[in-house]
Amino acid sequence: MTTASLDPPLGRATRSPGAMRRRRLGAAIWLVFGCGVLLALDVGGEIHVALLHPGAIGLGMGLHLIGEMAATVGLGVAFVLLRAELRRATAEAEADRARLGALRGAFDRLMHDRFEAWGLSAAESDIALLTVRGPRISAIAEARGVREGTVKSQLSTIFRKSGVHTRTEFVALFIDEFLDHAGQDGAA
Repeated sequence: MTTASLDPPLGRATRSPGAMRRRRLGAAIWLVFGCGVLLALDVGGEIHVALLHPGAIGLGMGLHLIGEMAATVGLGVAFVLLRAELRRATAEAEADRARLGALRGAFDRLMHDRFEAWGLSAAESDIALLTVRGPRISAIAEARGVREGTVKSQLSTIFRKSGVHTRTEFVALFIDEFLDHAGQDGAA
């Protein structure tokens, strides 16, 4: 089994809080639109009645119609503003996804460059990649279809080749180097 089948790591479900917010915002937009349409129909009906019976319009009814028309216009403006905000949030989320994809690609390149420099075999590279992702040894063994002892043996070899002694040091090695690399790119 290849490590690509473990993306996201070990099948954990991912739900983006941003996507859920955008869905709620989209629902709010259509709620505002629906309320605006109902209010506009009500105002239109009242104006129609007022035009048929001009003498029936008193000061109270006139103020009521003006208030309902203002509320209808306010709901229309809110609809337009909310749609613009949803489009902005969606564009921002897409840009964030693109940046995250670029960072992930850079991190993957960094790892694979290190794996190659250390002379890791394909199996060791898979174990190293899974180790960076964080699952337990038992989960790595299960995903690879090997025994835990095999994974431990390969980890020992990987640690020796990379010059570290623990999983924490191994992961920190990549994080530190990646942050240094990202800092240099940001300064350029």
